[in-house]
Amino acid sequence: MPLYLDIETSARTADQGSVVALGTLRGERPHVRFCSTQEEERKALEELSLELREGDLLVTWYGSGFDLPFLKARALLLGVDLRPLLSLPHLDLYLWCRDHLLLSSHRLDSVARFFGLARKVEFEGKDVSTLFRLALRGDSASRELIVQHCAEDLELLREVHRRMERWVEHAGGGAGGAQG
Repeated sequence: MPLYLDIETSARTADQGSVVALGTLRGERPHVRFCSTQEEERKALEELSLELREGDLLVTWYGSGFDLPFLKARALLLGVDLRPLLSLPHLDLYLWCRDHLLLSSHRLDSVARFFGLARKVEFEGKDVSTLFRLALRGDSASRELIVQHCAEDLELLREVHRRMERWVEHAGGGAGGAQG
């Protein structure tokens, strides 16, 4: 069964920010860990390492270009062993869509809309850093928006994957490779 992965971060690079939310989905319900401290981030990465050991396929959206390099950098900084990430087969659906589907945009929201899927929580990933600052000041609504956004990303990723699964398998599995 695929393990879907998505993260929300406080900055675009791991040396200037941290993992704010780390979400996984195996089966029907997303599991999102909110990280307001380095210790919570370390714990979320450790839990991810355990989840990866049980996986047979990791599915991301632009994970090769963002999520995985960010997670690897943060894991190295925090002393977490994420080596299971290196051996798990990885399908980056963004790369697959970019290479195989002629669409006006290959953003997750755009491809989801192409398949008739809609998002409930409307905001851009760039809004996460502002919401994170508010959450650190005790704004629980901002915290919840980040968690909901990550959970919806995971659900959209799963549904897009389900609609394309036979095509992706036929094309040889995936862009991204085990090294992601």
